[in-house]
Amino acid sequence: MKRPASHNSGSMLMLAVWALLLISAVVFAWVKVIDHGIDGVSRANRGMEARALAHSGLAVALHPAVTRFSPHLNASFDRDRSYRVTIESEGARLNLNYLLAGGDPVKLQFLKQYLALRGLTFQECEVFMDCLLDWVSPAGGVRRLNGTPEGPDYHPPHRPLQSLDELPLIKGSGPLVAQADWKDDLTLYSSGPLDFESVPVDLLSLVPGIGEQRAQQFVKSREERKRQRRTEDEPLFKNMAEALSFLGLSQQQFSQLSVFLGLHDPVVRIQSEGESGKVIRQVDAIVRKVPGANTQILLWTEK
Repeated sequence: MKRPASHNSGSMLMLAVWALLLISAVVFAWVKVIDHGIDGVSRANRGMEARALAHSGLAVALHPAVTRFSPHLNASFDRDRSYRVTIESEGARLNLNYLLAGGDPVKLQFLKQYLALRGLTFQECEVFMDCLLDWVSPAGGVRRLNGTPEGPDYHPPHRPLQSLDELPLIKGSGPLVAQADWKDDLTLYSSGPLDFESVPVDLLSLVPGIGEQRAQQFVKSREERKRQRRTEDEPLFKNMAEALSFLGLSQQQFSQLSVFLGLHDPVVRIQSEGESGKVIRQVDAIVRKVPGANTQILLWTEK
């Protein structure tokens, strides 16, 4: 028995509708893929442009005559393209290799006081310091009392630190490196002593004979002096004697502290951010700037 013609026509119509729906879904999916690809290319182009802007800002900052107060460290080219540069003295941080070199008990005690400031207990300080000294001491020496024996899974390199990223590998470092900002006070690149012009109050207060009250008064006077300068490029202190007078120390008193405090550290930390649209790229560099000499790049990282 033959089916009615109207039933066959209805079936064909339903098949046609389903075919159109399927084709439409495929088309919409393909358009979405294309749009996603276009967005990806656009973001990639924005990223390249943002990185180029960050490099431009860094190039300005690398000039030997440019300081953290110089113009052109911030520039906008239109509403969505710009770079921002900051320059900070590396002398505001503790140089670990400088404090560990030679096993000077005065400098080692200073580092222990810093670790205590960071919240490490006496025993935690002793363990970490001994493991740290074993890490940087020449091979073949006697292991320190609280040090960790070397074994298949623990091999101290017996040389100065080459990167702060080594610290988490050192036994006993856990209480320090577990803190999110543990790198903020540390460096391997400064000239060694803390710079009078940039040292923060908490680190200055650790210097033997300074204390918290004197450190706070000095930093307060230093900030007031910044506001009173005739030009931003004018040094805060012309020489060490002037800096000492603000700290309330004589030259004789300072002779005992010269391993901890210096002036005009030539090593600076540069951070340059480039922005294109809403895409930001960052380039960081630590460099040594000495008048009359080429700028020396000590560390370069990109994000």
